[in-house]
Amino acid sequence: MYPYGDLPGNLAAFCGVLRREHGFRLGPGEVRDAARALEVVDVADEHRVRHALRTVLSSSVENALVFDDAFAAFFFPGPEGVPQPGLPAPSRQDEPAGEGATEGEQRPPSGDRGAEADLDGGEGGTGPAVLDDEEDGEGEALADRTERASYSPLEAAGVAAISIEPVGREWRRAASELIRRVHLGLSRRWRPGRRGRRFDLRRTWRASLQTGGEALTARWLQRRRRSPRFVILIDGSRSMAGADRAALDLAVALASVTGRVEIFVFSTALRSVTREVRQAAAGRPVIVDLDRDTWGGGTNIGASLREFLHLHGERHATRDTLVIIVSDGLDVGDPATLREAMRELHRRAAGITWLNPLLETPGYEPTSRGMAAARPFVTTFAAVPDAAGLARTARRVRLR
Repeated sequence: MYPYGDLPGNLAAFCGVLRREHGFRLGPGEVRDAARALEVVDVADEHRVRHALRTVLSSSVENALVFDDAFAAFFFPGPEGVPQPGLPAPSRQDEPAGEGATEGEQRPPSGDRGAEADLDGGEGGTGPAVLDDEEDGEGEALADRTERASYSPLEAAGVAAISIEPVGREWRRAASELIRRVHLGLSRRWRPGRRGRRFDLRRTWRASLQTGGEALTARWLQRRRRSPRFVILIDGSRSMAGADRAALDLAVALASVTGRVEIFVFSTALRSVTREVRQAAAGRPVIVDLDRDTWGGGTNIGASLREFLHLHGERHATRDTLVIIVSDGLDVGDPATLREAMRELHRRAAGITWLNPLLETPGYEPTSRGMAAARPFVTTFAAVPDAAGLARTARRVRLR
């Protein structure tokens, strides 16, 4: 199965092929995450290796669609193209340099969130530790191949700029349909109304004072329909690149039709962007600067949800709240932490809708550790790539 003589060599060479021939935005961070993913699967099982690498290395739906063909072409080539075991993996020195690049260094566009500047947490690092149980020689070989990977000056500063823009009429119409479809039932509190199920004796007597004590007009009490609240949690990690635009449009659309919405973004930490989203909903585009902990970094869904519950759960996670999580479920954190956070969120909220962009990928199955831990507590599982997708989801949204 493996064209080269060692596992790190195969991984680095495969990532190089994806980057050069298929346009994947891969850097040392993605190689490190892929190596960590291989630690938890049986590397002798081709099916498990394929699924683990696809979820880590594919940063968009387009990448996922071509990944299987690239995987088969690299690991299972035809008889004429079988690489000889032990050959060195291709390095970046063999690649043509782009405009403005110097020898041994090449910079991608500044929007490439997949590249990382620091390989080992600061200057003087020798590269990422890919496999804890690998031999020293293999680790040094892989570090030598990854430390020359390209990086973005913006990413080196640890800052990512995202644009939040107003949405069109189709998005607002779909958001209004979602609000209309969320049936929370009636409030427990009785309020005055023209019609109702309970006679309001006190207000009827007070009204009779205007007619000489004759109760000519009856007053009633009614229980009004509970207005839903919404909390949107958007995964801004590297693997969500390409799907984040639809997630932000969804947040702006809901903020355009209701004020009872709170929006947060997370990667390995949580940040509220409600104020910025409401500005975009009012028709003013906004540029937001986010650090790598909240946008463009790794993924720790469980820790981020736990932070939300600790800081905002009492106020925003109520029995009138529909929580919408936009994430591909690719989590490198502890599944037990995610499971406990989802259980607590499910207990407090009216329902949890999980929007996974990978559902649009043919043959996708939610078998990652993150999705396996969260799925039992999800009331609606769907994908919203556009306004039509939000309208379809609105018709099938469920509460607990």
